[in-house]
Amino acid sequence: MTLRRGCEGEESSMQLWRFLTPNALGFTLKNAAHALIDKITGAPPRVTLAAEYVARHARAGDPESLLRTLDRFALEERWLMSVGPEKGPLVSELAERLPNEVRVLELGAYCGYSSILIAHTLGQGATVVSIEVDAAAVASARRNVAMAGLSRRVSFLHGPSSELIPGLDGQFDLVFLDHWKDLYKKDLQLIEEHRLLKPGGIVVADNVGAIFNPDEYLEYVRGCGRYQSEHRLATIEYTSVPDAVEISVYRP
Repeated sequence: MTLRRGCEGEESSMQLWRFLTPNALGFTLKNAAHALIDKITGAPPRVTLAAEYVARHARAGDPESLLRTLDRFALEERWLMSVGPEKGPLVSELAERLPNEVRVLELGAYCGYSSILIAHTLGQGATVVSIEVDAAAVASARRNVAMAGLSRRVSFLHGPSSELIPGLDGQFDLVFLDHWKDLYKKDLQLIEEHRLLKPGGIVVADNVGAIFNPDEYLEYVRGCGRYQSEHRLATIEYTSVPDAVEISVYRP
């Protein structure tokens, strides 16, 4: 089994053995079984199935209904690598610290969960720019965001992060890293190089628990002298597998 997640063209994966721990074993086997069944039956991508499920069960124009429906899909149908109900309040808490007129950059749209959560939390004055390399994920995220009534606040860019970041304009108050984990450091450095992060801006890096081998990124934000970082323990979304979130305030 591989866990693929990202907004970069080259392939990256997490090998099965990383998840063969007592806490992770049940999740690993269940997810592997679903992946095998979907491959054999030729099922659509998981993000597409999630968007179809949302269209059937969520209330249009109600962001909280969409998030609850995505949570239910992840728990009852197919696991989703979204922020989920445990980390969601943390992201909302951080977003609420920001002023009304804010810009958010998200790397890794997936099914649009965090885009909906952030845009809904921040309200009318916020704009979210989300970069995603996978075409099915972009289509599903756009569909879910539109159903939530948030299309005017959220825009999606389809392509590799390394190609799209240099073309961004303006600065961002919040950067949310939730794409391929081995790109976190490189893409944050690219964001810095192009001066896209405001002084005092917040960088939130999801999935920096030990199981994801986050040392390179963590050593950078903690040791480069430009960030004040805080480590929050959590679990991988919809599981009991230990994980963490790194919250870094930019102090150039």
